[in-house]
Amino acid sequence: MTLKKKWKVAAISCAIGLCSVGQQVFASDTLFQPPQGENGVDQLIQRKLLEEQKQFKERKALIKKLNIERQIEKVQDVKGLKGKISTREKAILTRIVEAEATDKDMKSKILVANVILNRVRSKEFPNTIEQVVFQRTNGSVQFSPTADGRYNSVTIKASTRESVERALEGEDYSEGALYFVEKTMANPRNVSWFDRALTKLFTYQGHSFYK
Repeated sequence: MTLKKKWKVAAISCAIGLCSVGQQVFASDTLFQPPQGENGVDQLIQRKLLEEQKQFKERKALIKKLNIERQIEKVQDVKGLKGKISTREKAILTRIVEAEATDKDMKSKILVANVILNRVRSKEFPNTIEQVVFQRTNGSVQFSPTADGRYNSVTIKASTRESVERALEGEDYSEGALYFVEKTMANPRNVSWFDRALTKLFTYQGHSFYK
């Protein structure tokens, strides 16, 4: 069998599916292209090989993109609280801090973040920021902005982002507080429970903190 005929046999085998992308013939970005033939069979074979090459390049590019995305997410996952806070959870923390203390100073915002992070660390509460923020007890939310619409409607301020960063880096004024309430805004029955069942620590800018 001549060299030209051997090439045609190999190419036709690939064209009908007898060789796969994983074989050596597709191991590089550039495939050897057969010379232009004088008949339709040669052109069909060449077209098929070029299509296979294009598909291989697209798959390789997709794999590279996915690997980069995994690396980025991995880096984000090690930032913040005990190296386990994800980008999503940081965004949740920032939004709830804005909703709870949008009209207050940076220390107030850090305090709200402190309470949420204290709960994540505590055995009495869920162990992720998302679960803490959206926790319900006997059907009642723990943080009112998740029920009254404020959580979704707020616009995040630069001071809030900075406050959250500082809290995640360890700045803490909370004295271990696990609860806070703004008495002038809360249901009186809830306020009486705070005073009756918990230990009051301090009040700052209208928020009373307890544990």
